[in-house]
Amino acid sequence: MSMTYVTKKNFCAASYDKESPEDEKISASAERRFVRTTKLSTVTIKLYRLMIVVRMCIFVLFFKWRISTALVMMSSNDTDYTSTVRAIWTVSIAGELWFALMWVLDQLPKMQPVRRAVDVAALDESLLPPMDVFVTTADTEKEPPLVTANTILSILAADYPADKLACYVSDDGGTQIMRQAVEEASRFAGLWVPYCRKHGVEPRNPEAYFSAGVHGGVKVRAVTRGEYKGMAWPELASDRRRVRWEYEELRLRIDALQAGDMRRRQRWSTASCRRRGTAEDHAGVVEVLVRRPPTSSSSMTQVDVSAVDGINDLLDLSSVDVRVPAVVYMCREKRRGVAHHRKAGAMNALLRASAVLSNAPFILNLDCDHYVNNSQALRAGVCLMLDHGGGDVAFVQFPQRFDGVDPGDRYANHNRVFFDCTELGLDGLQGPIYVGTGCMFRRSALYGVDPPRWRLHGDAGKEVATEAGTFGTSTPFLRSVRTVLNRSSEEQDATYSPPCPLDGGAAATGWATVLVSCGYEDSTAWGRDIGWVYGTVTEDVATGFCLHRRGWRSAYCATAPDAFHGTAPINLTDRLHQVLRWAAGSLEIFFSRNNALLGSRHRLHPLQRVAYLNTTLYPFTSVFLMVYCLLPAAIPPLMAGNAAAAGAALSMGAPLASATYIAFLAALMATLAVVAVMETRWSGITLGEWWRNEQFWMVSATSAYLAAVAQVALKVAAGKEISFKLTAKRTAAATSGAGVRERFAELYALRWTALMLPPAVVLAVNVTSMAAAVEGGQWRNGQAAALAVAFNAWVVAHLYPFALGLMGRWSKTLSPLLLLVALFTIRLLCSVLRLHTF
Repeated sequence: MSMTYVTKKNFCAASYDKESPEDEKISASAERRFVRTTKLSTVTIKLYRLMIVVRMCIFVLFFKWRISTALVMMSSNDTDYTSTVRAIWTVSIAGELWFALMWVLDQLPKMQPVRRAVDVAALDESLLPPMDVFVTTADTEKEPPLVTANTILSILAADYPADKLACYVSDDGGTQIMRQAVEEASRFAGLWVPYCRKHGVEPRNPEAYFSAGVHGGVKVRAVTRGEYKGMAWPELASDRRRVRWEYEELRLRIDALQAGDMRRRQRWSTASCRRRGTAEDHAGVVEVLVRRPPTSSSSMTQVDVSAVDGINDLLDLSSVDVRVPAVVYMCREKRRGVAHHRKAGAMNALLRASAVLSNAPFILNLDCDHYVNNSQALRAGVCLMLDHGGGDVAFVQFPQRFDGVDPGDRYANHNRVFFDCTELGLDGLQGPIYVGTGCMFRRSALYGVDPPRWRLHGDAGKEVATEAGTFGTSTPFLRSVRTVLNRSSEEQDATYSPPCPLDGGAAATGWATVLVSCGYEDSTAWGRDIGWVYGTVTEDVATGFCLHRRGWRSAYCATAPDAFHGTAPINLTDRLHQVLRWAAGSLEIFFSRNNALLGSRHRLHPLQRVAYLNTTLYPFTSVFLMVYCLLPAAIPPLMAGNAAAAGAALSMGAPLASATYIAFLAALMATLAVVAVMETRWSGITLGEWWRNEQFWMVSATSAYLAAVAQVALKVAAGKEISFKLTAKRTAAATSGAGVRERFAELYALRWTALMLPPAVVLAVNVTSMAAAVEGGQWRNGQAAALAVAFNAWVVAHLYPFALGLMGRWSKTLSPLLLLVALFTIRLLCSVLRLHTF
């Protein structure tokens, strides 16, 4: 089975409109246009901007009235409850001001969206630059080796010249099983890569390609003759059977390795010997498993691990390029007591090791579970880098798409509002935010230099490259840095040679092993001004911010079909822990030197600064949200016998029940609805996706965001480091071949965590308050009481996905929404009958 092949011109991407002065002097060979600007609907965008301005004006009028009313109430001479009134009014207005501020910070950067179409066919083969692909993994239990093996195979089979592509795999756990799994994948690539080229199959992840039925929400079916893009249609069925048989053997071998590793976990120490170790204490290794193939496609690549035996006996590959891109296994050194900086440290080690082996000018960063779903995705990213004016583009961010998410996307795993709306909107400024995977980098940008438009004429960065105190003391590495920084924009092609050929020689691997030692970064600028940034669990956002701060731009590239697919945690517990990590990392950035408010000399677009400020401030919303979700429902019953509290509640209820307040509330809700509709129109998302995003925002804000604020407060006050919990990845088989009930079994599994306690309390309090109001008929006691019940219902509607999660498997047959509707319908009928009786 294979998915329908999509033509090369079905790509969409985004870039930055402005061009640097240096771009005007680029040679004719670099002036080719690979990107065509496609502006969004002018009417829709203008109406969208107009509604944002209108809502901001309503905010100004509302707070003017709100604050003047509060001052009148707080100036009361009644000393019995003046302090209580002031406290309630202060908290209320502070919360409303914060919510308004966060809404403005979220909407302003999205007012200049840009979309461009990429013409991959216009990119000549000779213009394709060398590329290094970094794949990171850290835990074989949460990140199964089979998942990583499939990701590697999809990279090696991508539609890119084999002699210009190299795949680097970082095993941060230092396990023998991962090294063997990479070796097995490299061996199978000798058969899989030529097969993909011969028949033009899509996707080029074996697990996804051979899966029957539905994979990742997409129906997988056989290719028809009219859709076939290969060269041997009569042989497709027989070749597919042979390759699938070999893949099943590969999967069984990797599964057997993992089963044995559950009891005995050995660590790989050097290229020639093994010793016992731990994930936090093991030696460094750099090993070339597959050497760089020859430039000519007439001969097969020399593979260090033996190629598939009898490859020509299995398939007829006489007219197929059988070369396989280079594969390098890396395990950086770790020692107890030495900070290893999590994923950022592994990425920097990969950056240094690859510099002395292949030194490609462009780098693609993928997580171990994000495979290449579109074989031409790498070419699409290169188009944005090489297009006229692309010399200032530091990275190209692809949207994240996921397999195995439930059809309703209960916990907003796809995050369409962020990727298809926020990231697309930022493309009209300096570009989208880096989100950790599916991102193509310019190597020179990671070395801390300024973009071409900010450099002095003729400055190629030579003085930076010679500073050993910045990059470290490795002479081969410094030479590779000079090679990159001294190469101008028009030379970003395949006409240069790396400082050392990727041939697996002792000298090359020896230099690379030194570069991944745990003490190499001591007294250098790594993690601060060079490479990926340290000091936060969200190194992606911090790294992208540092690049934008120097004046670099980024671009957004959405392809059809999707460039990359990954796996997402559909279990509520795993999803909340994932959001907790993101929120805590954002707050860490806010309290670091990378705060968007600091540095008046930043080369940031003003709205780009606003976007980063919003990205690092949003978890604080949880504090005010908890107050709003709990106090209106909890204070009246608790303070029923307290005259001061009762008076305060009455003083608050009077303005809330006024016609002015209701008018303001209606205007704000109406403009919010119009903005949401306009947002969905120009971004392409649906209203259902927008609403699911709003629902899970409420779930996150009352759980993970609140915990993130507490964690960062402890770190700032007591120096307690934030714990890092790796998100578990599921195997592709678990998300594709099984039936619907088996594939989404995790969705209905309830695993209690402390993060569930706050939203459970909020849900219980609001349901109880709503039920009490209906039971006692309080909802008929004026407009204030009716608004209170409506607010309770609004909170419960937002927490509906959380209620489904708490019900576990019962949610498949018994919906909490139906229970609530039935309960309130019965109570309302009883109330109406009681009124008629009296």
